Amino acid sequence: MHKFAWLIVIAIIVAFLYIPIAITVFYSFNESKYMTEFTGFTLKWYKQLFSNERVLEALKNSLEVAIASSAISTILGFMLGYAMHRYRVFGDKFESLMYLPVVIPEVPEAVSIMIFFYILGFQFGWITVLIGHTAFNISFAYLTIRSQLYNINQNIEKAARILGAKGLELARKIVIPLASPGLLASALMTFILSFNNFVKTAFTTGPGFETLPLLIWKNAVRGRATTELNALATILLILSLSLSIIYTRIVFIEKRSK
Repeated sequence: MHKFAWLIVIAIIVAFLYIPIAITVFYSFNESKYMTEFTGFTLKWYKQLFSNERVLEALKNSLEVAIASSAISTILGFMLGYAMHRYRVFGDKFESLMYLPVVIPEVPEAVSIMIFFYILGFQFGWITVLIGHTAFNISFAYLTIRSQLYNINQNIEKAARILGAKGLELARKIVIPLASPGLLASALMTFILSFNNFVKTAFTTGPGFETLPLLIWKNAVRGRATTELNALATILLILSLSLSIIYTRIVFIEKRSK
């Protein structure tokens, strides 16, 4: 296939992916509240968002769940990854189990978590959303950190043990610093996955608990595709893209350093 033809194909794919996003961002600055006309640039919709108590509450809920899920997932992912790397716990079959939450369709997984909470009699709300997010974030954290641990030379650990480092001291001074790129990448990725998650949040939330993705969806299904909704979506996009760029840079720098 000719090079020019490939460029056309790439341009079509990029346009298909990013033109809707560009339109959303563009119309978030529209002075008119209707999507059918553009009457000039304004920031009033962003000002309204940050004075809207419902939006601020949803933002707080999203940040709290995402930060907590990211921290718990990264800690547990590191513990699992190090156990597999250092002690080969459960053998290689355990590896395939950790891939399942990544490849299982999100809706069946969310339904299973919801039924599990019903059986145990949980009250749906902040804690059930946190558990639901963490249940699938652990696998992403494990896979990210595990790949970083593979690159650690075990001779460094052996030398540290010979010099007297044991247990927590070995982890704090040797393993964690060497695994820090993977830990940071895991924290960023799981934060993004949790902050933007809709499906698992919808199935595990309760009355009175709302995150930003849920708030956007509720407004959208009511036919309220307003400029204020575009502004809210733009904020999510900016935050997610910023963290994604940081994550990509970490992975890129790590590969360049090998």
